[in-house]
Amino acid sequence: MRLLLRIHRYLGCFLAPAMLFFAVSGAWQAFRLHETKKDGSYRAPPVLARLSEVHKAERISGTAGTLFRVGELAVAVMFATTAIIGLVMAFRIARPIWLVWACLAGGTALPVLLAAAARAR
Repeated sequence: MRLLLRIHRYLGCFLAPAMLFFAVSGAWQAFRLHETKKDGSYRAPPVLARLSEVHKAERISGTAGTLFRVGELAVAVMFATTAIIGLVMAFRIARPIWLVWACLAGGTALPVLLAAAARAR
């Protein structure tokens, strides 16, 4: 268990900047704050537009694009690893265990319900 805690801690510290960046930039992209409106009613701040390009790796070509995509894959694998280790630790450490199941169910159901509601419109 101590090894899992240590791996989780250091992967979490390593990934925290990327998690924060993708969470914040995803939020402004959800509201399209990185896109200037064609009618001129909104002008996107250049910093938001530039930072949003990180999410569009398909525009990067050649060796730099390949390296960037490999880096993205590595970060995705680390995200998944950290999440799985966190779940293992939660099931081994947390009490009452039903609360872990409830949080897991809620965290799974909420995006599904939000996507279904958005699709229904």
